[in-house]
Amino acid sequence: MSPKPGIDGKTLGRLRNLAWLSPDQLQGLAQSLVPQKIKRHDTIFFEGESANRVFVLLSGVAKLSFLHRDERVLVGLVGPGEVFGVSSLLPHVTRPFRCDAFSDCTIGVVRPETFVGLVLGVPLERFSRTLEITVGRWWMMLQRYTNFVGLSVRERLAGALLELTAKFGVEDARGTLLTLKLTHADLAELVGASRQRTTEQLNEFEDEGIIIRDGRRLIIVPQQLRALIETPANEAARPAHNGSGQNRRT
Repeated sequence: MSPKPGIDGKTLGRLRNLAWLSPDQLQGLAQSLVPQKIKRHDTIFFEGESANRVFVLLSGVAKLSFLHRDERVLVGLVGPGEVFGVSSLLPHVTRPFRCDAFSDCTIGVVRPETFVGLVLGVPLERFSRTLEITVGRWWMMLQRYTNFVGLSVRERLAGALLELTAKFGVEDARGTLLTLKLTHADLAELVGASRQRTTEQLNEFEDEGIIIRDGRRLIIVPQQLRALIETPANEAARPAHNGSGQNRRT
């Protein structure tokens, strides 16, 4: 079988999360992946669906979310080279989260037995049963936790910015420069909040020195952001606006 157009072992090997695979594994995976182009805002899979495929993000950004009290809550972001839809590696599992294309994406789709065979060289059933008796219990606890905990806009935005920084940031003398261009509307959509509320929270973050604006670019101060996330909401100090945010870009 020849590699699919646009996917080959060398291309996959340039993706950081897959670079550890051998050339033969990369070539085998490239031959097995079925490429699909997904437009921004389109859904890759829904929660509750039967989990029977593994996905590799080849380009773009995707987001995982779940519905909590009629509000969609961000779970995490998926960047190029990441493998997702891993619930299909457990036996008899449905998708706990929904996955949408946050930007135009190209994904590779592969059957879980093919993925496990190529990467680990063992039958899927043996691997699934091993996962079930080891991490399966923690997987269920994670699902219960996400459904019981409702995060504020402040917490959701902080978590999203920290994850964006880790995946799409470059070091800057003042912190970490976010290379992914995002408007306030994009961030609002990402965290499931109104644009106005998101802008207000970004202004608060700027007042607190958590983010720095450089024209249209956004610089994150990761240490400040981590401290905010690790501090209970009722203990976090939130300085009052000094009025300087009135002319900020939105």
